[in-house]
Amino acid sequence: WLYGPRFDLCLILGVLVLALVLGGVASINPVLFGWVLFFDLWLLAYPHVASTYTRVAFDRHSARKHWFLLTGLPPLVLLGTGAAAFMGGVLVLNTIYFYWQSWHYTRQSYGIARAYRRAGGRDPGGRDWLGDGILFGFPLWGVLQRASEQSPTFYETPLWSPQVPHALVFVVGLLALLTLAAWTLRQLRVRLGPLDLGNHLGPPASTGHALFVLSHIIITAVSYLLIADITRGWLFINIWHNAQYLLFVWAINARRFRDGPDPTRPFLSRLCQPSQALRYALVCAALGIGFYWPLGELTGRGAWQVLPLVLVCHQAVNFHHYLVDAVIWRSPRPRRA
Repeated sequence: WLYGPRFDLCLILGVLVLALVLGGVASINPVLFGWVLFFDLWLLAYPHVASTYTRVAFDRHSARKHWFLLTGLPPLVLLGTGAAAFMGGVLVLNTIYFYWQSWHYTRQSYGIARAYRRAGGRDPGGRDWLGDGILFGFPLWGVLQRASEQSPTFYETPLWSPQVPHALVFVVGLLALLTLAAWTLRQLRVRLGPLDLGNHLGPPASTGHALFVLSHIIITAVSYLLIADITRGWLFINIWHNAQYLLFVWAINARRFRDGPDPTRPFLSRLCQPSQALRYALVCAALGIGFYWPLGELTGRGAWQVLPLVLVCHQAVNFHHYLVDAVIWRSPRPRRA
C-alpha cells in the first residue's frame, strides 16, 4: 500500500465510486449536470491545481529550486496560449486542451502505478510491459474512438479531431483487450499457483497496483467508450482525476513529513500531518477559489468577440499545471559512476 489499506481503498475504490455516481447523476439531465460540474470545478479541479504548488512553492527551498516554473514559465505559457488563440481561436484552444488533458490523465495513472510498484518492492527502473500496456492502451483506444466520432463540439465550443478510420480503432481496441486478458491471466496464476510462464512480460505487482489498474480500465472505458456524449463522458474521468490527485499528493506529502514537522518547512510540514488532513484540504480549496474567482471576475469583463480572454487565461493555467506536473513528478535518473 502507499499509505495504508484504508486510505488506499479510498484512493482507488472510493474515488472511482465518486466519479461513477456523480457522472451518472450528471447524465440524467442538464440541470444536474450543471450542479455536478460546479462541484467538480470548485471543490475538486481548482483545489487539485492548487495542491500541485504544495510541491514547489510552499517552502523557501522548493521555491528556489523551482524558480523558473514559478516565475519564468507562466508568462511563456500565457504568451503561447494567447498566440494559439489569436491564430486559431477557440477551436485550437479547445482541441489542445482535450487531447493534452487525455495524455495528462494517462501520465498520472502511469505515475501512481509506478508508485505502487515501488511500494510493493519492485525495481522502480524495471518495466511491467503488460501493466503499462493497459495503462496506455485503453486511453489510446478511447481517444481514437472519440476522434473517429468526429464530434464538432466539446462543452458547446468547437473541437477539431483527426480523421481516424474505424479499422484502426478496432485494432487498437483488440490489442488493449488482449493485453488485459494476458495481464488478468498473470494475476490469476500468481494468486493460484507458481508463475512459470510470462516472466518475460514483466513481474506482477501488489494487490494495490492491481486494483488501481482495474480502476483505470473502468473509468477510461466509461468515459471514452461507453458514454456516447463526449462532454458527459469527459466529466466522469475529470472527477476521478481531480479527486485522486488531491488524495495522492496529500499522501506523498504526509509520507515526506512522517517523522513530524520539519523546522526548515514549518508551514507545509505541519499542514501535512495526518491530523491536519481536513485543514490541508481547506487550504487547497481556499487557494483554488482565491485564484480562480478573481481570475474569472477580471477576465470576464473582456470582449469575447476580440479574443476569448477567459478561455486563454484558464487554459494557460491548465497548460502550466500540466508542464509543472511533468517536471516535479519525474523520477530522477541514476547518476553514472
